[in-house]
Order: sequence, then structure tokens, then C-alpha cells
Amino acid sequence: MMNLTGYMTINGVDAWTDYFAFLCEDKVDDNFNFGELQKPLEMKEYTTVEFRERDGEELPDVLPSPRYKARDVTLYIAVYASTLSEYNTRRAAFMEAIRAGWVNLKVKELPTAYRFYYKGITDAKVLEDATDGRIIGCWKVKFREPKPGFAVE
Repeated sequence: MMNLTGYMTINGVDAWTDYFAFLCEDKVDDNFNFGELQKPLEMKEYTTVEFRERDGEELPDVLPSPRYKARDVTLYIAVYASTLSEYNTRRAAFMEAIRAGWVNLKVKELPTAYRFYYKGITDAKVLEDATDGRIIGCWKVKFREPKPGFAVE
């Protein structure tokens, strides 16, 4: 397994160094995670006024700055370990970290850091290498980004 130190941080902690956790994909050559993180933000509707006596709706001549809706982001995350016992320990530590409150996520290739909170998780797909017994568990984690575009330093 390649060294993924510095690839992803959670609340300033290196995910690989502390949990042996990393972003993974469900399918070969897929970019689901990057697509989720970089999907365009959905704008909130402008406040309008409708009069029965007039066609359409009324808006100010100068529209206010755009504002964005909160969004859900689902990421495929995996934990790597040499044994099933080690996997369970690392997974538990990782889950404790993302359930503890805000999740400030930074991925090396992306210019933005994200501020999420944990919403839920699917059952893990746990794979064991038949030759040496190494374990990789992968699951989908759902996060909520209440203020999309909020810059986290």
C-alpha cells in the first residue's frame, strides 16, 4: 500500500497517519469523491413579490449577491489495516473523530477546505487479501455542509 501521508486531513490531523484512512472509489477510474466535493452549489431563490393584478413576479432592479443552499456530501472512505482487530480499532478511532462535532476536511489536490458535520454511514465492505491477510474496509459517509463555500483555514 502506498504512503498517503498528507493526502487528507480531518480537523488538522493527517487521516493516514492517525487512522490509516483515505478517500477511495467504488469503481476503477471513478472520480465520485472529487465530483461530490466540487459539485456546483445550488443557489437560494431570490425573494420575489407577486401581485394578482400584474403578470409574473417583481424583483429589485439590482439583484442581491447570490447565496447558496446547504448541501449533503457523500464520500467513499476506507481504512487500511494488517489485521481485522487493527482495522476495527482504526475504524472506531476514525468514527469517533468524525462524530465529535465539526469535520474540517482538506484534500491535497483541492484548493478548498470543507466544513461538515457527520450525518450517517453505510455498512462497510470489508475485503481481506488472501495472500497476507491485510484488510481494507470501505463505506459511504454522509456529511452536511450547512454553509457551502465557507472557507476553512
